[in-house]
Amino acid sequence: MAQEPNHPTVFPLHEQLPAAMILAGVGGYMDAFSYLLHGNVFSSLQSGNVILLGIHLARGQWASSGHYLLPLAAFYLGAFLITIIARYVHRPGQRRTHLVGVITEIIILLAVALFGAHLPDTVVIAMMSFTAAIQLSIFRKMKGQPYTTTMTTGNIQASAAHLANAAMGTGQHAGQRSRDRLAVALGFGLGAFLSASLVPVLGQHAIIGGAALLVIILVLLLREQR
Repeated sequence: MAQEPNHPTVFPLHEQLPAAMILAGVGGYMDAFSYLLHGNVFSSLQSGNVILLGIHLARGQWASSGHYLLPLAAFYLGAFLITIIARYVHRPGQRRTHLVGVITEIIILLAVALFGAHLPDTVVIAMMSFTAAIQLSIFRKMKGQPYTTTMTTGNIQASAAHLANAAMGTGQHAGQRSRDRLAVALGFGLGAFLSASLVPVLGQHAIIGGAALLVIILVLLLREQR
């Protein structure tokens, strides 16, 4: 019996490379925005906030420790809530959790654009950390493989590892996976570049650019629903 030809796997639109780069761009965009306008703090890189929290506590700077503790708590809460919500809204073959998550992200970023100038930096960063937690929780795979959209260290490491596998002739599609991870890291950097370019011009309203990127993802998810 003749063996059937292998057909390439068709992945959902939100798992394909363009969407992954846009999502990573949102992550880089938010981090650059919060760093430039709200106290040199990254909204999604919680490792950095943990380090800074430890430094401030070691120095006995108790009052300023809350500047890093609140975003950590908000990130934790975002991941907690979206996990619970997913249990109740998820339907096989549908993207309800993704839709709820992206719409929530857009609403929060628009709220930051409207009210962020009148709120303490810690509150704004907490709002964005909550948003980052939602994104990290619901967009976890690109072409069936794990990746991250709110940080890029893991993507760079994965790119190097896949490239090594490709050089040794091991690992199926290793070369393509290496390029994909590197492209996602590039998307993260481009998001930061775009944010840093718009902040001097638009100030607090520059975060609308991040919301606009998420609208593209929302459109892709709605297309998947059809």
